[in-house]
Amino acid sequence: MARTKMAARKHGGNKRKLDVPADAESDRPAKRTPSKPAAQPRQTDLDETIAMMDPALLADHFANSIELEEQYLPTKSFRNTTAFDKPHAGTKLPEFLEQFAENGKAELSTCEEEASPHTVIIAPSGIRTADLNRELRVFNTEESKVAKLIAKHMKLHENIDYMRKNKVGIAVGTPTRVKDLIDADAMKTSDIRRIVVDGSYKDEKKRSIFEMEELFRPLLALLNMEQIRKRYGAEEDKVEILVF
Repeated sequence: MARTKMAARKHGGNKRKLDVPADAESDRPAKRTPSKPAAQPRQTDLDETIAMMDPALLADHFANSIELEEQYLPTKSFRNTTAFDKPHAGTKLPEFLEQFAENGKAELSTCEEEASPHTVIIAPSGIRTADLNRELRVFNTEESKVAKLIAKHMKLHENIDYMRKNKVGIAVGTPTRVKDLIDADAMKTSDIRRIVVDGSYKDEKKRSIFEMEELFRPLLALLNMEQIRKRYGAEEDKVEILVF
């Protein structure tokens, strides 16, 4: 008798559970698999002080930031964009461009020939270039591409090859990469109508493009290229600098 009881205890197969309704398990809250947090947009700081300057103040600001007289940019170089009343955040860049393009989105979504952008966006880093490129996809069409031109993940010859084979209406890149493409004849300046400087954005160290000498000097070199500089304030084929 003792052996029988011990066997029953050992195997436990003959013990009956308390009476529980068959559907009781369904009343228990199911275990939830922890979900991954949704990707959050990168937090950035903005300083719109410079973007809200009129052309005369912009010319003074650029002049006060440089030492070489030959790199002085005249007032006529700059487009007055103080009428833009939205935040100068990356998500608002398409609206900014449309407001100051004569024919709005239609103009920004076309391109006449390969390697001939009408709009060049100057960003302070590869990451920022990629962010702005995503926002500007609204202007991407079969006839006109929006291209990101960065050095970190793309070799120069890859950018050269892409520009020469595609009609790129809007080019987004860092100052050095854009100038390198112009020097390589992979970006023609003849159709450029506007150069937009991403001036309100501040990086994780709270610096704007104007506060980083390693970027500001190449930016000035680009803006002072002879084939661009001679068209500031021109009656025809004018090039304008817009600070966003």
